[in-house]
This record gives sequence, structure tokens and C-alpha cells, in this order.
Amino acid sequence: MIFRSNRQSGFAIVEVLLASSIFALLVVALVGAYLYGEQATALAGNRTRAVFLAEEGLEAARNISDADFANLVDGNYGLAIVSNHWSFSGSQDTVGIFTRQIVISTVDTNRKNITANVTWQQNPQRTGSVSLVTYLTNWQASSSVAASCNDYAIEQAYSAGTCRQNAVQCGNNGEIHLTAGDVYCTGGASADTCCALP
Repeated sequence: MIFRSNRQSGFAIVEVLLASSIFALLVVALVGAYLYGEQATALAGNRTRAVFLAEEGLEAARNISDADFANLVDGNYGLAIVSNHWSFSGSQDTVGIFTRQIVISTVDTNRKNITANVTWQQNPQRTGSVSLVTYLTNWQASSSVAASCNDYAIEQAYSAGTCRQNAVQCGNNGEIHLTAGDVYCTGGASADTCCALP
């Protein structure tokens, strides 16, 4: 009969405890990694849905603008579908866990700045948010049509325009030849070139 010494039994218990501790740490690490990955996937999915809702908000504002640019009044709005058409409703709207707000501000007479803000509660400690911005132009506004070389030069951001006999005269007067503006110079051979002052 073989007897183990107390010393060998002590080492066996320490080895079992050490192996159990390492195994428990491994299990905790793997479970933690799995749960973190699952949470990160859920957060990424929520962000993707929030971006979609913000893009939808900008498109809805564009649709409302196309119906009538005057519908874009400065302020904060939510969105609703009324009679199969987008319309502004309240100061924000809620879709599931997401809250969307469309902010309209004036840039100039024929342009508006549109911001779509979407917020949601990611977890008890964090709030997520997405903001997308675009500019809408009153494309239906009548644009002035050039009636002269001067009008055309001003449209092209020059200070003034004058009809000259040829392009050489433009250069002699420190002006630039605007080929497309020549149609506004109808003086025959004596004045058929549109020149512009920078």
C-alpha cells in the first residue's frame, strides 16, 4: 500500500484550485466578449436606423419644398404623412425609440438650411444622436434673363460688361472676353464682342 505524503496532497489541491481559477477567468472573459459584441452590434444597428430616419427627414423636407417653397418656415418640426404626402407636424416626431426633429433656418431669400436631428437612448448611461444637414433652393423662383452684355457679365460675377469690336479691344481695355455673352452684342461688325471688367 502506497501512502501519499501530506506535501503531495497539498500540491494537488493547489493545482486544482489554480486550474479552476484559470478556467473560471477564461469563461468570464469569453462571456464578457460575447456580451460586449452583442451590445456593439445592437448599438451599430440603432445608429444605422437613426441615419436612415435623418435621411428620410431631409427627403421629406425636400418633398415639402417641391410642393411649395413657402412651406419651409423657420422653426423646429416633426413629420407626418397626411393624405399620402409629407407634412410638418408638431416640434418633433417619434419612431420607435427614436425622436426626430427637422430644423429649418433661412440662408437667403431663395435658400434654406435643413438639419435633421435624430436622438435615442442607447443604454441607461448613453444617449445616441445623428445630425444630417442639407440646403434647399427655391428652384421654381424665376431667374432674371440677361438682356445685355452688361447684364450677362454681372450674372457671371464681373463688375460690368461692354460690347467691343473684337477680343483684342477687350485686352486693350483690361477686360476679359466673354464668348458666350457675344449674343448680347448686336451692333454688327462695329460691336459684336462682349467684354467684362473683373
